[in-house]
Amino acid sequence: MAVSSHKGMDDYWNEFQTIEQSDSHSDEDELSKTPDEGEIEEAWLKRAGYSHVISQFKEGGDISEADLDLMTSSLTHAQREAVRKRINILTTTMRKKDKVTKIHVKDIFAAPKDVHVHTSHANTLPQAYTTPKRNTTKSPDQRPSSPFSHKGGYSMAGGTNEITSYVDAGVATLGIHHRTKSKNEANHLYNFSDTSDDMEIHLDFTTEELEKPFSPVATFPDPHRIELPAFDVSSDPLGITYIGDLADCDIERVRELAFIELTALLDAYNIDHKPMKRKRKVKDQGIFGLPLKLLVEQDQKRSPGTKVPVVFQAMIDYLEKEGLNTEGIFRVSASDARTKQLRQDLEDKLYQGLFSWGDAGVHDVAVVFKQFLRELPSPLLSNENFDAFPQVCNIPDLLKQLKALNLLIILLTDEHRNTLKVLLRFLRKIVSHSNMNKMGLNNIAMIMAPNLFLLHARSKEKLHLETELKKAESTSKIVTMLIHYQDSLWTVPSSFIAQLRHQYTVEAHRKADKSLLSKFSRKKEKTEDKYKKLPNNDQLESQDVVIKVQAPHLTKSSALVQLDNSTTAADVVDKFKCENGDTIGEVETSAGHVYRNPNNAHYAHDTDYLFEVGGNIAERCLDPRTKMMELYHVNPTAEWVIKSRKYR
Repeated sequence: MAVSSHKGMDDYWNEFQTIEQSDSHSDEDELSKTPDEGEIEEAWLKRAGYSHVISQFKEGGDISEADLDLMTSSLTHAQREAVRKRINILTTTMRKKDKVTKIHVKDIFAAPKDVHVHTSHANTLPQAYTTPKRNTTKSPDQRPSSPFSHKGGYSMAGGTNEITSYVDAGVATLGIHHRTKSKNEANHLYNFSDTSDDMEIHLDFTTEELEKPFSPVATFPDPHRIELPAFDVSSDPLGITYIGDLADCDIERVRELAFIELTALLDAYNIDHKPMKRKRKVKDQGIFGLPLKLLVEQDQKRSPGTKVPVVFQAMIDYLEKEGLNTEGIFRVSASDARTKQLRQDLEDKLYQGLFSWGDAGVHDVAVVFKQFLRELPSPLLSNENFDAFPQVCNIPDLLKQLKALNLLIILLTDEHRNTLKVLLRFLRKIVSHSNMNKMGLNNIAMIMAPNLFLLHARSKEKLHLETELKKAESTSKIVTMLIHYQDSLWTVPSSFIAQLRHQYTVEAHRKADKSLLSKFSRKKEKTEDKYKKLPNNDQLESQDVVIKVQAPHLTKSSALVQLDNSTTAADVVDKFKCENGDTIGEVETSAGHVYRNPNNAHYAHDTDYLFEVGGNIAERCLDPRTKMMELYHVNPTAEWVIKSRKYR
């Protein structure tokens, strides 16, 4: 499809037309059938972790308001409203279907024509699912609301504030602040903070910067110049958590929270988002056109611990070594004959250890690299949330846009998220060499956007020019933000971690209560004893805190560490590192004598981290800057274990 060039977007349209010509022979995506009424809500509830609600509906059961409150007790107000909205829609839909499938007595003995039978629309929705009016007066026996019911944050101190705007409700997903400017750099500064008690987003903008709309065309008249606000990740005494720091079971819970929060955010701006359902032929062998998950799995059989496809990493390694200073690394076309041969060689020889780059040049590898991304049967940004990425541009606030991107990245599967991270780091390196390769942030964004967004959104029905222009700008903007803000977008909000802790605590209490039901006569006494095992904050602060730290892979396998207000996770790990005068070593036997050989000792290194295990979380790799005393107060029953990680 030919599209006339738009000022400032030449790189995008040139790449667009190149893709159209080179991939004209490829199979286009087939749109799946339109989902039946209620299917979207069912799928949404399953992704949000509420499959049991669907099962209960299908079995003919109802969910009371009290049950709904209990199920959503760990959610914020905005999150609860998002869940309630989908349950309301599904309930109405199922009642409509129930009316169609069941023969009512009125269908047999119809009312006389002169008798008017009136059915109120409100009656189609059971009382349990109507949105209750907010009661401004509190009765003395009214049960306390959840710590998340009013605002997007779980306060460790237990405090919450009533929200004043639905738009601002929800979890603060980014802990970032604008890099401090001196008074000479800015005449007037705004302090812009999000609504969460736990994690605030502080931005210092000049008035001009705040009022200036963000657009890749308007913001970057010089394609090699970056003029986006610079943010740093805000410090958190409990430590900054990255997605890979959590155990798999905790990541699943965080994904459910992120999905609900994303929906609440899009609902607030009336943005309709539905999963992309398109059918594409999927190969089961080879390299190109294979799903990322299958590629990583087959690579892990050869090299355990592999996180991204070997072929993907190999092309990046080559381009980083040979092409960072090559002008137009991704813009310049390549020889069709050489690119076809390169693809064939990668398919046939890579896994046999016989592959070499041969006559292939930088631009040949760059072209094949882009083909690899385009031919993924499931796009790098995932089918489930593919269309949501460009819709982020419909959110008018930059902070909310970053928040939405953070949520979308959390929702990616491990293979897609890890591959995207490697890609973005590589693209940032290219931008850092823009003086030589003439590929600034704007250039890279416009060229990569159609490779990430174009083909998977194609159908037999071509888009109008205006729609294509809007799509070009929005997708280019998203790629720009992903590259520029990547360090902040891979963090897990502290508010999510707090909600996670709350879930585990509630589940533990319910389990304890359930186990005592069979011993009714002693229930009260044992329940009180059970809860007294957890010391309160006053008790914790009034005593010296000593934790036992385990390091099973080190020679010094455990130690008692006393904490004070300044002790960090890095300080704890330092206790297990080699110091001058250390004589500890592995036990050896020689000539009947047992001794320790210091040359054989295993000490902690920079790749060793302290982990928080159990209590109110499954497992978390701690930020070295974590304040241990504060974390101990939050999770006093956790175990503390030092483990090795290749990178964090």
